[in-house]
Amino acid sequence: MTTIAHISDLHFGCEAPMVREGLLASLEHINPELVVISGDLTQQAKRREFQAAHAFLATLPYPYLIVPGNHDLVENNLPERLLFPWQKWRQYISRELEPVIHEEAYVAIGVNTARRVSLNPDWSRGSISRMQVARIRRQLQTTPTTHLRLLTAHHPFWLPPMFAHRELVKRGASALQAFQSEVDIILSGHVHLAYAQVTQGVIVSHAGTTLSNRLLLHHTNSFNVIRGDRQRLSVELMEWGSQRFRFARQQVFRREDAGWHQQH
Repeated sequence: MTTIAHISDLHFGCEAPMVREGLLASLEHINPELVVISGDLTQQAKRREFQAAHAFLATLPYPYLIVPGNHDLVENNLPERLLFPWQKWRQYISRELEPVIHEEAYVAIGVNTARRVSLNPDWSRGSISRMQVARIRRQLQTTPTTHLRLLTAHHPFWLPPMFAHRELVKRGASALQAFQSEVDIILSGHVHLAYAQVTQGVIVSHAGTTLSNRLLLHHTNSFNVIRGDRQRLSVELMEWGSQRFRFARQQVFRREDAGWHQQH
């Protein structure tokens, strides 16, 4: 059984130090095989925020896969955003924007859905291109059929109705259709809301903001733990209490011929 911790939207620059230490303690107890970080490491893409994120990553004794989010692109420096959008990311976080990790029981693929410029007036919206979809499908063609297939993006491929105004990743519906029977679960963030839902036979699992004080009303810091294999997966929500992360709920999914289904 594979165990993966999914954290997101750390937003260094407005992080809570106590929650940071609580996360490290909780991860030590869980001992995941992989930590997935689905973007927005920083709040304003400032150098000191990237340095704080780098220091945090250096404390992780686990392999991790990380992709950028829209907050990891500077907002108020147009020349930097247009000409050198990922310079700080590559200096402090990773040379890769779309990493891939192959292990004996799973493959984890990252896709960068953040864009330095967009026709949408809101540049925080994400997009997945046809070339990215084709690349992911090629990578999965060489993956053994028994391996769990995880895709990590920052922007959502599904949203609860009351959050529909946040908008899905552009071309997400066609990407989901292409990923049917090839991708098992998509891990993402962006909306600071934790939920998991099956859509077009694929599990879409979102993590809330794990470390920051940018919380939705009546929500707290959280992260997810994914356990299982290609036949059965559970998504466990861990929520911050007064001094530590606690188990909040679990959703269980099983894969059948037509794709994944939630077990009730």
